[in-house]
Amino acid sequence: MSEFHVEVVRVGEIQKHPNADSLSLTMVHGGYPVVFRTGDFEEGDLAVYLPVDSIVPDEERWAFLGGHRRIRAKRLRGVFSMGMLAQVDPAEGWDEGFNVAEAMRITKWEETEEEAPRGPNRPRQPCYDGDEADPGLFPTYTDIEGWRRYKWALADGEEVFITEKIHGENMRAMHDGSRLWVGSRTRIKRPTHASKWWLAAVASDLEQKLQACPGIALYGECHGYTGGFPYGTGKQPTFRVFDAFDTAARRYLDHEQLQALTAMLGLPMVPVLYRGPWSTDLVSLADGASTLDGSHIREGVVIRPVCERFALRLGRVILKMHGEAFLTRKAAA
Repeated sequence: MSEFHVEVVRVGEIQKHPNADSLSLTMVHGGYPVVFRTGDFEEGDLAVYLPVDSIVPDEERWAFLGGHRRIRAKRLRGVFSMGMLAQVDPAEGWDEGFNVAEAMRITKWEETEEEAPRGPNRPRQPCYDGDEADPGLFPTYTDIEGWRRYKWALADGEEVFITEKIHGENMRAMHDGSRLWVGSRTRIKRPTHASKWWLAAVASDLEQKLQACPGIALYGECHGYTGGFPYGTGKQPTFRVFDAFDTAARRYLDHEQLQALTAMLGLPMVPVLYRGPWSTDLVSLADGASTLDGSHIREGVVIRPVCERFALRLGRVILKMHGEAFLTRKAAA
């Protein structure tokens, strides 16, 4: 999960839409293209940027959306647009950089885990039929921010590796020396045949394999059953590793350590699409056919330095880039 921003921004250079006189185009944060109605904004204006997957409240202000309260990426007359701009009310006193999500009652759309019940009275520390109480042995996975916003965090020429972003659900697993623990992104799962995460763990023989390295938490994608993205699995829940965390040292493994670990355990990694010096043209790898199953598209890519490092204003340097084809496919769904 990356941090959710609904931010007041300064409108930058505006370009005319190549296929529509009534539309214009600007770039937000230097990387997010946004199409808007010509005349609504001028260069230098303050505006509120609503990123993709924002959910606006059911208010008159948003009636023009026709009830489509979730903001999606779209192609508008052939031009890719990510999110939307809204007017700033001068009476609010908002300045550039303010995160106004709470003030505007805008939330982030999230896919819910199928085993988690819905309702207004969820306990603060949930423990449902499909969940166990979290013993706190290993953390939830690190936040991943978008490359378009934090492109400055990668230095030209530094050695990186780029992996295919698999479309599925986050999964984590660790053996503590006594037993195997399996979880989704936010919950620890009971070992039942109804749990997708445990089905994937059993299929990968994680109980046996992770006994060899107690205290090492594996993170990966539980995938294969998501509509339109089977990855050649026959719709069976399948686990692919994308990261590992040493709970004793409190650090994520470097790329070569991760490769050596997965090779020793005989576990598949998410596909590595590239390793070498970084340049911005490599974000084009976000689009294309999946390397696991060429019959469907990639979700995108994840970009990381070969050696773990941190950056001010970001934290751990790990960035994601969704493919345009994937985002527009979601919008049409």
